[in-house]
Amino acid sequence: MTLFRHLSIVTCCLALATAPASTPAKPDPTSWLEDQGVTLTECGRGIVRALRVIRVGDAVLYRDDCSRNSEPMEAPLRLQFSYRRDVPGDAFGQAAEAMIERNVSADTFAGLRERLQVFNANYRDIGDGDTYQLDYGTDGTLLLSLNGELLATEEGDEFAQSYLTIWFGERPYNDRLKRDLLGR
Repeated sequence: MTLFRHLSIVTCCLALATAPASTPAKPDPTSWLEDQGVTLTECGRGIVRALRVIRVGDAVLYRDDCSRNSEPMEAPLRLQFSYRRDVPGDAFGQAAEAMIERNVSADTFAGLRERLQVFNANYRDIGDGDTYQLDYGTDGTLLLSLNGELLATEEGDEFAQSYLTIWFGERPYNDRLKRDLLGR
């Protein structure tokens, strides 16, 4: 073996050994569920209100099968929230944490609290025309996006289903919104 060829092989091996591990591609929230073979249908829509009277936006629930609305926290599903007013990002996180805490057991909340805070820290200030989207996949992954830009992901059915109690729990954000989203 020539010295040149030997050096080339050593250089190549060193490059492979020191190359950073490839990072998995980030999911595209505009097509993530569809890329998994899920065909979504609008199952319900409702008005998002602050203080029960001020209309701040609209919500839409999409599922692969609307007859499964009797199991509202079962994957797959997509929740979209289109806003008509300015809302500070930290308001979403604070409200989410409070709503989840009142809908899950104290032990469940304690076990999820740190993950919830990390997830909720990704909310941003929004204004008229902005759309938040939550996608819950059959693999237990929950995606949060704003205007098609992925903001956060979290894995695990317990996390996703606890998060969805905000809208579908025993004590949801708004009973009327829950009924409207579920088509009741």
